[in-house]
Amino acid sequence: MNSGRLELDGLAEGHSDVYYQPRSCRVIMGKRREFKCFVMGIATASISFFFIFMFTEQYDVHSSKTLPQFGDVTDRTYMNRKPLKTYEMDRSLSHECDKQTNIAFIKPHKTGGTTLASIVNRFGYDRHASFVICKYNRRNGHLRQLAIRSTSPGNILLPPVNRRDGNWRSYRYNMIGVHIRYNRTAMNSFMVPNTRYITILREPVAQFESFFNYMHLNAAVTRAGRPVNTTALEAFMERPDFYLPKLFYDRDKDSRNNQFYYLGFDTKFHEDERMINETIQRLEEEMDMVLITDYFDESLVVMKKLFCWEMEDVLYISKNQRTHRSEVPAELAEKIRAWNRADVLLYDHFNKTLWRRIHEYGPDFKSDLAQFRLHLSETFDECIDSSGLQNPLSRKIVYKAKKHTSKFCKSLTRTHLEMHNKIWKRQSPLR
Repeated sequence: MNSGRLELDGLAEGHSDVYYQPRSCRVIMGKRREFKCFVMGIATASISFFFIFMFTEQYDVHSSKTLPQFGDVTDRTYMNRKPLKTYEMDRSLSHECDKQTNIAFIKPHKTGGTTLASIVNRFGYDRHASFVICKYNRRNGHLRQLAIRSTSPGNILLPPVNRRDGNWRSYRYNMIGVHIRYNRTAMNSFMVPNTRYITILREPVAQFESFFNYMHLNAAVTRAGRPVNTTALEAFMERPDFYLPKLFYDRDKDSRNNQFYYLGFDTKFHEDERMINETIQRLEEEMDMVLITDYFDESLVVMKKLFCWEMEDVLYISKNQRTHRSEVPAELAEKIRAWNRADVLLYDHFNKTLWRRIHEYGPDFKSDLAQFRLHLSETFDECIDSSGLQNPLSRKIVYKAKKHTSKFCKSLTRTHLEMHNKIWKRQSPLR
């Protein structure tokens, strides 16, 4: 491609003899030979111009489909960008793309993950997928802090759908939608080939405040005696190293840099910035999509296009949403950010990655986002009972479907536990 452009540049600089003069015309032998050479030169140059023109046009058309639209494609920021993953490039080179149907969702706590899991679980269930589920956790299937190994299918996971032979080494799964710690090597051993790995991150101050309250970390402060005129969160952040060992149920492991912890980060490296940055770069290579809670709709629009999903595949009704959220004072927020420094670096990196993807999405992004939000609004009006909360006394908002509504509306409003029960009943060998 570049050689064609270089040849055009050569002609513009008056070097046509270098590229286009026939070999027989390099020595001039008389006027008749001069005239003959002149005609041959004109003919050869014309043919060359034709092919160069055609080649250059093909290059430009092709480029408009494969390069992000930055206005000036010589912009240095483009040159420093990470190349698209192979399957992204394959899609961009074709008018068609393959729908991705095998999804491993690594679900950190309090990131809007239950809503995203409802999308992943509904998508997989409708396609009769096999899910990674803890066979010892009938209630919700979460694996949380259980170590994931290549032997996990034989030890702690339900077998795939319609597998009763006990040959766990040949078990292969399509989907993950539960709390689980990321271990790419082990997961690759039992997920089907070409599984796409995704996760979701939330702004660390908001995430930690939600995690602190949801996991009742205030109990450690209460047991140790909370200072007067302070909230439990304020007291904890005054002396986090003091309270951390007093937490129950191994909460000391995931109560600092919680989001990074579920992405496999070793707790002994909390303050090792070199290791933090190296792990972020590795995750950049390994994760096919990192959604951002604070820009959830934008993330879903990008993921929909990336995975060749339909609009219906990414519609959602919020799950596990609190009825009340507390404002975090600025001074306390700074302490939370310092305590969760690795999460801050992780979030900042992938927040920028999301906006880079949005920039590369092209000029249709705004209209696609508006269309998606219109569909969300119409679906909510069509599906949700206007009476509002199912249980006003609950800490969570739980929407209920209208009576005599569609099967799709019912699937949208299922709670996480209801969806889990359907998956379990299909996949459990004891059903």
